[in-house]
Amino acid sequence: MTSREKTLIGAVAVAVVAWGGSKAATSYRETLERNTSQKTEAEQALNEAKVSVRRGEHARRQLNEWADRSLPRDRDIAESLYEDWLRAQITGAGLELTQLSDRTAAGRNAQYSELSFEYRGSGTLEQLADFLFRFYSAPHLHRISAATITGADAGKKLNLSMAVNALVLPNATRADKLAEGEPRKLAGTLDEYRKRLTSRNLFVAYTPKATDKGDGVAAKNRVSGFTYESDGWVMWVQNEDSKEIKRVAKGDDVDYGKVKGKVVEVSGRNAVIETADGRKEIRIGQKFSEAMPVEAPAAQAKPERAKGGSPEAA
Repeated sequence: MTSREKTLIGAVAVAVVAWGGSKAATSYRETLERNTSQKTEAEQALNEAKVSVRRGEHARRQLNEWADRSLPRDRDIAESLYEDWLRAQITGAGLELTQLSDRTAAGRNAQYSELSFEYRGSGTLEQLADFLFRFYSAPHLHRISAATITGADAGKKLNLSMAVNALVLPNATRADKLAEGEPRKLAGTLDEYRKRLTSRNLFVAYTPKATDKGDGVAAKNRVSGFTYESDGWVMWVQNEDSKEIKRVAKGDDVDYGKVKGKVVEVSGRNAVIETADGRKEIRIGQKFSEAMPVEAPAAQAKPERAKGGSPEAA
C-alpha cells in the first residue's frame, strides 16, 4: 500500500468519524429538546391539576357553607319556620306589617327549593335600617330580590313592598330548625348604617350645608366675564346682591369667603388663585363656591384682543 493510499484511507476514516459524531450530536440534541418539551407539558398539566383541585376544594367549602345556612331540608317545616322568623324581624324593627304573603311556587327542583314571600307595610327610615341590618346579619341563605320604597309626609314615613327569597338545599345540615350561631359580620354597625341613611331626607331636594361661614359669601360672587386689556387678561366678578362688578387682574388679592388668596393666572377662559389650601380654578359663569382644586398651574390661552372693555365681552 502506497503512502498516497494510506493518506486517502485516513482522510476517509476522519470524515466517517466526523459524520458519525455530527449525527450523534444531532440525535442527542433532538432527544434533549423532546424530553424538555415533555417535561414542560407534564409540569403544565400538573399545575392545571393542582388549580382544579384547589377550585374543587373551594367549591366544596362553599357548598358546605351553603348547607349550613340553608333552611331545613323539610320544605313544609322550612316555610313555616322562616315565615315566623321574617314576621318577627319586621315587627321587631318596628315596621308596620300590612301583609305577608307566601308566594312560593308549587314546583320543586332536585338541586334546591326556593321559598318566596311578599311583604307590604310602612315605617320610618330608621325602622327600615333596623330591619335590613337584622335581615343581612342573619345566617340564613336568603335575599331581598326586589323592593319598592315610596315616601309619604315629605319622607317622614315610607310605604314599603319587598320580595324575599330563601333556599332549601337537599344536603342541609338541619331537618327541623333554622340556622343558628353568631350573626354574620357586616361592614358596619347598626348605628353607622342608621346614621348614613337618616343623615338627610331622601325624598326632598338636596341643599348642601355650608362647611364654614365663608361659603355664603363665595356663593354670592360669580365670574361674569374676561377681557384683554393693556395689562393683560382681566377677570370681572359680580356680586349677586349688590350687582357691583369688580375688576380682578393677575397679582391681585381676593377674599370671597372660603376662597381667599392671590390671583396667579388669568386667561380668556379661567383664573387660578393660590390659597392656603392650594390652587383653585374658577371659570366664567361659576360662583366662587364652585372653584375647583388644581394640582398644577392651568395652561394659559394665547391672548386674543377683545373689542371694547365690557365685562361680558369674553
